[in-house]
Amino acid sequence: MAARPTIMVTNDDGIDAAGLRALVRVLVATDRYEVRVCAPDSEKSAVSHGISWRHPVSAKQVEIEGAKAFAVSGTPADCASLGASDALFPSIPDLVLSGMNMGSNCGYHIVYSGTVAGAREAFFNGIPSISMSYDWVAGMSTVEDYTFAAEACLPIISAVLADIKNQKYPRRCFLNIDLPTNIRSHKVIEHQISEDDIDVQSLKEGYISVTPLGALSPAEVDCQTFFNDWLPGVLERTSSAL
Repeated sequence: MAARPTIMVTNDDGIDAAGLRALVRVLVATDRYEVRVCAPDSEKSAVSHGISWRHPVSAKQVEIEGAKAFAVSGTPADCASLGASDALFPSIPDLVLSGMNMGSNCGYHIVYSGTVAGAREAFFNGIPSISMSYDWVAGMSTVEDYTFAAEACLPIISAVLADIKNQKYPRRCFLNIDLPTNIRSHKVIEHQISEDDIDVQSLKEGYISVTPLGALSPAEVDCQTFFNDWLPGVLERTSSAL
């Protein structure tokens, strides 16, 4: 890792979205990172992990102060994959950030989320990544809250990069961060580890939720264990019936 780590930002709300622009401004303002942007040229919310198939994806360079940026005619997963290659940038980023999304992405919403998919695609390409979402509520939230949300993520971003540099960061997962509506007075908890899906409730209670995700959810892992024992029995009963 270089002295100035490289961070690539993507999202699903589009390259002109206020959340992405706030995140980029916060990163640039630290003067600690080389910041890149590779994001959809229009809103691609709720496209899940869709990719462009059988038609070309184009990229156009755009002006974003402090960052080299491209608007891409594809999905968040396309953007993460393209940004992780050498097609647009001279090197692979040290970290990919997907967000700041308008609206939470916890619980079952992660299945539909293009924001989470952007981070997941980077993870599939072997690059550490974080998806970030602010729980926007109409009539309560303001555009300035995106900045507070991005600033609240800085300690986590810094810690992840430090562990990457020290080769201690786990490569079998990526992080999903959800930030509460009242981010200016969010609650802080040292840590809580649970097998239950508590991210939705934590967010409602005003906590920042940090959830490690991988290619398989805990439920899928549990199901694999069940079916490893179940399938041989089915095959045995089928053979006996023949």
